[in-house]
Amino acid sequence: MSDFDQLFTAIEAQSEGNLHIAATEVSSGQTWMRRPSEKVSTASTIKLPILMHTAMCVEEGKFKWEKDIMLHSGDVVPGMGVLRHMKTPRCLTLYDACYLMTAISDNTATNLAIDVGGVPEVNQRIDSFGLSNTRLHRKVFHPDTDESREFGLGVSTAFDMMRMMQIIYAPESIPAAEASKIQFPGTIALQDIRNMLELQQDLVGVARVLPPDWSYAGKTGRITSTRAEAAFITATDGRQWAIGIFSFGHTKPDWSIQHEGLLAIGEATKIITGL
Repeated sequence: MSDFDQLFTAIEAQSEGNLHIAATEVSSGQTWMRRPSEKVSTASTIKLPILMHTAMCVEEGKFKWEKDIMLHSGDVVPGMGVLRHMKTPRCLTLYDACYLMTAISDNTATNLAIDVGGVPEVNQRIDSFGLSNTRLHRKVFHPDTDESREFGLGVSTAFDMMRMMQIIYAPESIPAAEASKIQFPGTIALQDIRNMLELQQDLVGVARVLPPDWSYAGKTGRITSTRAEAAFITATDGRQWAIGIFSFGHTKPDWSIQHEGLLAIGEATKIITGL
């Protein structure tokens, strides 16, 4: 067992959940891996490939960010977000929906974006990234299917989440043989994706331990069993990390920012970044 594994094990001893980690420091290529390829429930981190797919479709001319979407009362679902508190009918743009889906993890907005992009099409896009362990199963708060019964809304791995952040922020860090199989977003789509990830408002996992002068972009997620995050960090000295991290296997409903899974993610981030 490596020194890092021992440190991660010590963190797990303070939490009900298991850590699933895939992280790389971009310039050195150093990696931190713990259960990187074991499948987990994504919670809202599955919204990351939905965002990527939508932005790439806009760049490809399939639809526009200005596309009008009508929100009706029947579209509203529980959980995270602000749209469930607003009067309907209401007109939004596709950009509005994706911003709300990403920055505050609005579940109703997510379903509007899925209605435009399509579940099968999102999964085809994930395939184009060379990722076979990540799947969007259904819309948020819609009935489970046989496929979604085990993991819920989506399934992924820490490695796949790390790889998506590499695709967005550090494609040069992906080995050439693997990069040759990936359909990368174009310049315009990349900027749109980055703009939204950098507006993330949920900063109580990876970001909770970062110095205030470091930069952070990412997508978080939480359900009872899972605290999840795909993150990209830039230190003031120029070092950068792409991270996929989950604390998975929790059984106690706790929605506080002191949830042991969030604390575990923060402590693991310190190890990865040397804080």
